[in-house]
Amino acid sequence: MNWSVTTIIPLIASAIYGGIFVAVAFSAPFNRLRRIFMVYLLAMLIWSLSAFMTVSGLVHVLTWFRVMTAAPLVMMVSIFYFVQSLFAWRRKITPYIFWYGVIVIVVVLFTNAIIPNAYLNENQILIYEFSNLVVLIAGPGYALMIFSLIELIRSIRETDNHAQRNRLRYLAIGLSITIVASLVNFTPWGQYPIDIAANGLTAILIAYAILRHQLLEIRVVIRLGLLYSITTTVFGVIYYLTIYLSMDLFRIVSGGNIFWISLLIAFLTALVMTPLRNQAQTWIDRVFYRERYHAGLMLGRLSEATASLLDLEEISQMILNEVTGTLHIHYAAIFVKKNHAGMFRLMAGQNLAPLAPRELREDHPVLVWLSKRSQVLTKHEMSNLPAFRALWAEERIELDALAMDLFIPLQAKGELVGMLTIGPKKSTQPYTPDDQLTLITLGNQMAVAIENARLYEELESTFVETVIALANAIDLRDAYTSDHSEQIATLAADTAAAMNLPEKEVDAIYWGGLLHDIGKIGIPDSILQKPGKLDDDEWVVIRQHPKIGADLVAKVNKLAHISPIIEYSHERYNGSGYPYGAKEKEIPIGARIVGVVDSYSAMTDRRVYKEPLSHDDAIEELRRNSGVLFDPAVLTAFFKVIGNGKDQNQS
Repeated sequence: MNWSVTTIIPLIASAIYGGIFVAVAFSAPFNRLRRIFMVYLLAMLIWSLSAFMTVSGLVHVLTWFRVMTAAPLVMMVSIFYFVQSLFAWRRKITPYIFWYGVIVIVVVLFTNAIIPNAYLNENQILIYEFSNLVVLIAGPGYALMIFSLIELIRSIRETDNHAQRNRLRYLAIGLSITIVASLVNFTPWGQYPIDIAANGLTAILIAYAILRHQLLEIRVVIRLGLLYSITTTVFGVIYYLTIYLSMDLFRIVSGGNIFWISLLIAFLTALVMTPLRNQAQTWIDRVFYRERYHAGLMLGRLSEATASLLDLEEISQMILNEVTGTLHIHYAAIFVKKNHAGMFRLMAGQNLAPLAPRELREDHPVLVWLSKRSQVLTKHEMSNLPAFRALWAEERIELDALAMDLFIPLQAKGELVGMLTIGPKKSTQPYTPDDQLTLITLGNQMAVAIENARLYEELESTFVETVIALANAIDLRDAYTSDHSEQIATLAADTAAAMNLPEKEVDAIYWGGLLHDIGKIGIPDSILQKPGKLDDDEWVVIRQHPKIGADLVAKVNKLAHISPIIEYSHERYNGSGYPYGAKEKEIPIGARIVGVVDSYSAMTDRRVYKEPLSHDDAIEELRRNSGVLFDPAVLTAFFKVIGNGKDQNQS
């Protein structure tokens, strides 16, 4: 057998049609439309394969040429039935079309009435002969194809469904190519594999329609492997031909056939072909699987990001940004269940209408439906399912205001913890099964993230309550400073906010103020509760409490960052404080703030050994020590918070 274009083209077309046939055979659901489509694919496969067998000259040429002629006629019949089933219409001639196909097969394959002779000449060119009866056999077939093409074109023009229009368009283009190319067989150009090349092009168009536009809504599980195998087959043929032609050329030049030269050529060819094949497969990923490719990247990014985030609003907004950007969606929203409130609150929204609801009751029909099922609810299903036919006016208004196409449940541990709602695509194309699968996967990821965030919030709430209880316990040891720590924390945080410090730093200063005296837990009651002034030895002990407190909280992960605030809270701007005598910028800003607030509180609190100062006197004392004991910038902010000229005695 001599390898040439006339043998390679039908072989490649056979590989493509064979792959598509297998893919459709394993798709679901397997209904009548798919069975007819498989007959069409099988006819095209036999057409291409018989063309290869004919021009290769390996076996009886006449027999395979007759098969090659019968196959397209069977394809014409299958196309007619396919279009008829696709549009659910039936013509009076329909029952007779089947018998036309049977007669074609019998007459063409088993008699000399249509093809009396076919052979390869000495130049391996196919020579064949058709009788005049071929018109009676082929004419009705072409009429069926033209009729089917007209129906496809009419449907393309009439349908409002953008996705369906795309699917039918590629079928119509492929059918047009097949009609024109097959007519070449009745011309002198028929000796060339033009019709088979057209078959290959049609196969590619059909594959593209299936993969890119879900032709017949086929979900092909092995699509990627199919395309890779086709690519590998094509490059394998090229690889073989390269070696074959190179060796043939070497024999002509050298007159010999050296094994090592053969091995070297094979090795060099493999080096060149492998990266080309890999690049072709990458191109397949980007062209046929563009949405899936980007969706996969999106899921990867979100998986990594949500693993490190514990803020519900931040997680929700990030997910919406990714989803709307990747899938090109107009608008979307995420609702999250509020614990023990019986409501689902809007956690994040993208381009929502002003009237879109901000909360949904947990007994809303959509939420009830989603809680019972782990699947996407579509707008189409909502308009047809009995559960949504008796919506209250308020519920219908809420759904109309949302105007969403998809509702995705967010379930964790069997509980509906949220709902992701998705609006229409900007392209107006419907959501494919792949899109829905991506959103379900995303929903599962998000449900876990929401549950983790909720657990974190509960843990944080418990932590806050514990810290407050601990601070109160410290205050209770000093009968004269009830609620002292809470007051310090609040004023310190307000002062930090007035200085425009970052939110996280304001939060840290609040906790630092709340626990600034926690080190007193290590001070004996005889000193801490002494009614009079402390002596020098007692002052040595009391001045250790900032260090004791700092060491204590430094061992707790969630509190370690406020340790410096506690440790330096009794330092003074001029270095006269304790425990280290730090001054100015050596003292953390949080500690400088807490120091000012604590000093104000000490001045205005009542003690057994002193009367409290008035608010004005305390302010004056602070102002007198600006730049001495206290940071002037902190005092300016504190005065804005505490006010001037108003008696605000803290008792």
